[in-house]
Amino acid sequence: MTTNSAFTFEHGYDIRSYEPRPDGRVSVTAICDQLQDIASRHADKLGFGYHDLEQSGHFWILARLHLMVDRLPGFGERTSILTWPSGKERLVALRDFVISDGNGQMGAATTSWVTLNTRTHRPDPPDTVLHERNIPEREHALAFPTKSVTRLKNGEHTAQLTARRADMDINGHVNNVKYLEYCFEAVPMEWLRENRCHGVDIQFRSESFPGDEYVSACTMDAPDQGMDTFLHTLTRLSDDKEIVRMRSWWKQP
Repeated sequence: MTTNSAFTFEHGYDIRSYEPRPDGRVSVTAICDQLQDIASRHADKLGFGYHDLEQSGHFWILARLHLMVDRLPGFGERTSILTWPSGKERLVALRDFVISDGNGQMGAATTSWVTLNTRTHRPDPPDTVLHERNIPEREHALAFPTKSVTRLKNGEHTAQLTARRADMDINGHVNNVKYLEYCFEAVPMEWLRENRCHGVDIQFRSESFPGDEYVSACTMDAPDQGMDTFLHTLTRLSDDKEIVRMRSWWKQP
């Protein structure tokens, strides 16, 4: 069931049989896919979705995502996500989310987005494409924990990978959720067998494209909120450019 009231929008998602990992639970990347979908749906309903921005020569780019979940659903379960635009800051528009399941609220997320100019490939202020729409400042479901994600200079664990054509989004770039998957590739398998990721704070720093080759690196960092954490970085090999940086939060089932 989908509900829509003014600037708030809610939609439900069934967990498909192909989404759970070997432990029977989905990864946080599945939740991030849901966040991306509902953000697009709501933007369309409010009149500043993909096709609306296309007319002015812009498209939305996710600049940063912070997600924290208490639990992760399994096959046959259902999530319900409530989302709303939560304000604007200089070059970014803000959007928040509350994630629930049959047992109540299970998580929350906050995001920042830029409106990228297709001609200059630089961000324009959101007001350029929102046409002075009265989008109210609203309470955030979750706060970004730091001004920016800490940069990892030397990773203890690494993996090398190449972006595929199947990883492209509608704009021809690598889809933002794929970057999380790339970052997780460097996490040691023995760690993954004993722990689940329950939170991410990822900062998207540069666009990249199918065929790009990267080094994904990570290192364990100080515990936070009673959970272990990793710092991650994804660097493109051709120009040594940092594409994303991320912090992740983990705990045992």
